[in-house]
Amino acid sequence: MACIGLRASNGLRGPLLQSVASTFYANTAKQTGRHALQRAFAPASVGFVRHHSQPREQHFVVTEFGLLSDFVPAPLSQQPSIFSKAGLISVKTYVVEYAREVFSWVTLKYYLSGWKTKEFVPAAEDLYGVMNEAFAQGNLKTLEAICLPTMYASLKNDIKRRGNVSFEWRKISSVSPPKALQIRCGRLTSEFAVGQVVVRIDQEQAVVPVAARKGSGAANFAAAKPVRVTEYVVFQRVVSDAASPWRIYGKMNVPKWDLQSSKN
Repeated sequence: MACIGLRASNGLRGPLLQSVASTFYANTAKQTGRHALQRAFAPASVGFVRHHSQPREQHFVVTEFGLLSDFVPAPLSQQPSIFSKAGLISVKTYVVEYAREVFSWVTLKYYLSGWKTKEFVPAAEDLYGVMNEAFAQGNLKTLEAICLPTMYASLKNDIKRRGNVSFEWRKISSVSPPKALQIRCGRLTSEFAVGQVVVRIDQEQAVVPVAARKGSGAANFAAAKPVRVTEYVVFQRVVSDAASPWRIYGKMNVPKWDLQSSKN
């Protein structure tokens, strides 16, 4: 099964260096019970190692590949008229990207028998929550297990900069259901393919410094003001390796039209 070639779109490589919780901790979180999810998503080590015996053993290690695509179609109301030059370019781009989307979806299904978007999306949102909880707590072990190296390094640096301070993070509610916006697959060799899924997450969240706690459970967040957070989170795995887990690659910039709608 062939895949589209690996590429970096518009110079984007690696995640945006801003985590959800880091936008809150200076102003204002430790929800537990996700250990089974952590085991399910993070059993494998970082990277993929291929051994060649001739003429001598070599190690080929691949961990990150760049963002395979940054294309997210705008709603029709935000697109230029098809009778304009910009509109024609937009239509052409959409057709090409739609073909890549279908091809990548078929490729993902080929490698991952039984994979379904509707089952993946809620699990991805839970993994996103685990990341935010671990970041708030300063839990580097969990972050290293569920994030790819560049994302992990960014979060680790954020934790180091904030000093010896811990927080509790909590999802207050879903403003809108999580949604898979994009699926892309890329191939590095004939036997090595990687997949990325971009999931839009739209939540109200709260973060509370541990030192400010006066109660437990919901009481910790009674005085916290929820903040609406809309993020495009990129999940990645080596789809040609059945033992490879889905991990968090990073985040895409949220399009301006989505940022505007999120404020309404």
